[in-house]
Amino acid sequence: MKIALVTVLGFALAAASQAQAQIPSASTSGVNAAARMQGGGPGGSSAASLEGRTVRGQGGVVLGHVERVILRADGSPVQVLVRPKGPRAGGPRSLAYSSLRVDGDGLSIPLNQAEFNAMPAIDVTGK
Repeated sequence: MKIALVTVLGFALAAASQAQAQIPSASTSGVNAAARMQGGGPGGSSAASLEGRTVRGQGGVVLGHVERVILRADGSPVQVLVRPKGPRAGGPRSLAYSSLRVDGDGLSIPLNQAEFNAMPAIDVTGK
């Protein structure tokens, strides 16, 4: 089950990387536009309200915080970049928006710490 989940996340990451050139980044104006257009997300949250939220994995362990929301051309969220916690955490990890669930004031995803840490970091510096 865990291998299948990691494989699916890997395919989602690859698809996001290929489509990223076509998807506008979630700049301040883009996220605000998405919040006006979208009005909802996991559990009714707007795209703008996702930034800064804590993301927890299995067992309630804190994986990191939402750094950026990647939007489709229509303004709906497709990927969420999560900055891992800790001093040696590296770059953010890309998670499928549809895999997130509202968990109190934060979000949760069915990954454990090791699975999340094994995901490749995303280069957000721009090429």
